[in-house]
Amino acid sequence: MMTSPRRPTIVLLALLAILLLAGCGGKTSKLETGGITANDLLDNLMAKTTRIISDVRSVDTAEAALPELQGVSEDFNDLVKEADHLSPGARADLAEQASRYMPGLKDNAKRINAWKGVGDILGPTMNELVGKLAQLR
Repeated sequence: MMTSPRRPTIVLLALLAILLLAGCGGKTSKLETGGITANDLLDNLMAKTTRIISDVRSVDTAEAALPELQGVSEDFNDLVKEADHLSPGARADLAEQASRYMPGLKDNAKRINAWKGVGDILGPTMNELVGKLAQLR
């Protein structure tokens, strides 16, 4: 009896599908199924935060940056909510990454808070970001 040359490929694909589905059954995050990972989103949020605060040179630029920084804070809210639905492995990866970002974010928050005038404007939002990043750890 001759087998089709495609049969080993079909069997291999079926086994791969079974292995992939073996990890299913728990909560699944939209981030894990939507093509972007929680780690990618955290990278983007941290890069955006760094860009925003690096453009601050005065009270006027701090006031201009505030709405954008508040937008990042809202995006962090979404990430914190979504983190509860990540698989254990993805959650552990996100926690590790958040831990790596924490010292730099804390340093930036301290610097912003100590800056006369700027700290009054951006300090509360920077402090919120530190708290939200801590929730991911």
